[in-house]
Amino acid sequence: MTQPLAIGTVLNGQYRIVRLVGGGGMAWVYQVEELPAGSGILWALKELRPQTEDKAEQAAARRLFEQEAKLLRGLDHVNIPKIADYFEENGRACLVMEFVWGESLEKRLEATNAPLLETDVLKWAIQLCDALEYLHNLQPPIIFRDMKPSNVMVTNTGLVKLIDFGIARTYKAGKKRDTVAMGSENYAAPEQWGKGQTDARSDVYALGATIYHLLANMAPTPAFLPSEPLPLGNYNGALSRQIINLVERAMDRDREDRFQSARAMREALIEALPVPYVPPAVREGAPRAVRTVPRSAQSPAKAGPEPQPVAVAQAPVRTAPAAPAKPRPAPLPDKKCPVCQRSSKADARFCVGCGHSFVGVQPAILRVIEPVRAAWEMPVAHNPMLLGRASEAEGYRPDFDMTFYDDGDYVSRRHARITKGRAGYFITDLGSSNGTTLNGYALKPNSAYRLRNGDRIKVGLVVIQFWLRSQATIAA
Repeated sequence: MTQPLAIGTVLNGQYRIVRLVGGGGMAWVYQVEELPAGSGILWALKELRPQTEDKAEQAAARRLFEQEAKLLRGLDHVNIPKIADYFEENGRACLVMEFVWGESLEKRLEATNAPLLETDVLKWAIQLCDALEYLHNLQPPIIFRDMKPSNVMVTNTGLVKLIDFGIARTYKAGKKRDTVAMGSENYAAPEQWGKGQTDARSDVYALGATIYHLLANMAPTPAFLPSEPLPLGNYNGALSRQIINLVERAMDRDREDRFQSARAMREALIEALPVPYVPPAVREGAPRAVRTVPRSAQSPAKAGPEPQPVAVAQAPVRTAPAAPAKPRPAPLPDKKCPVCQRSSKADARFCVGCGHSFVGVQPAILRVIEPVRAAWEMPVAHNPMLLGRASEAEGYRPDFDMTFYDDGDYVSRRHARITKGRAGYFITDLGSSNGTTLNGYALKPNSAYRLRNGDRIKVGLVVIQFWLRSQATIAA
């Protein structure tokens, strides 16, 4: 695996790396300072670094990266980062763009570990509609195709930025379907999976799926699966019927029944917002100036001198007498597991011996982690939950359908079953042809095995990770 460049490295004779921001998949993202040092001009530099030895995959990654640079070069919208430069150095392709002072909505969700506030989500979604409407009205139109929480940045003023145009494409009138089916499984519209050409309504679906995730703290079921996503109200009982209906309409699997444009969806979002919509301040509270046009396009106007701090007279501060130290509470006694009788710490959630949960049975999700191109999840919302492949002849579809990833028929129709009991979750292989493994151990058919947080289940060539969620409300 390639490693990120060292702090202080100078690229193209212009940009000195200040820190690594993130990445590690197909690209590294750095914060860089434009030379000469001390100019105060900071950029985000995205370096293409495919983590693969496959020449074909490397070439495909480079094509997508160059496509992103070409698309961004001609865009000018407040909710889309501006490009500054694109160059290659020592075989490395680098894209320099506006540095966004904020965090992704994915990081915001991870930090909260709960549904986000409805008002905030609607305000962000309105801005995303503005960005999509701008893209869709270009000639030719640009379809973003990869709307999801990790591709949306939000600043401290509430301004959002749509990032990562790697799989965006221009709309070609008269074309029946996309050349390549691409997208993120939980958010891509049904037509994105080789069933038609993506258009503006595909981005409407993805925005609806993003809103669903933000308001539920759970990504929706992928559109290529036969099962519909669980109702949004199952995860967040505080939502109004108007919001739930809005999201369901945006995510309708028949695109004729969705909002037909980003503008139409924007109007519905503003109507659903419980307070008057006020666009966020465009000027960000960043301590540095950021040049927003490419060097080759025009010379930027010189920024004025930075405001200097003003000394303010401080009134003398009286120090209150120190409060007497409070006695430390006595430590709680260890708790004994009712299953294996082993002692664990008083605040332990699981037994250190057998994994028994001291807090009752938590909601669980199954997250597909292999094959590599898969990256989606769904809740364990049925009891029992059947894993397998569909049979059109029998009209049978399991709860967790793996047909999409099982070209070689390694998965049986009724392959395995997950059940939820008072003691937790259990998996049972149902006498499948190719068996089921749990953390590399082959399961004996028709025998139940206890699932623990983080366990890996392999069914055919598909690897699923079992996760317990501490702050989700799933109606199973």
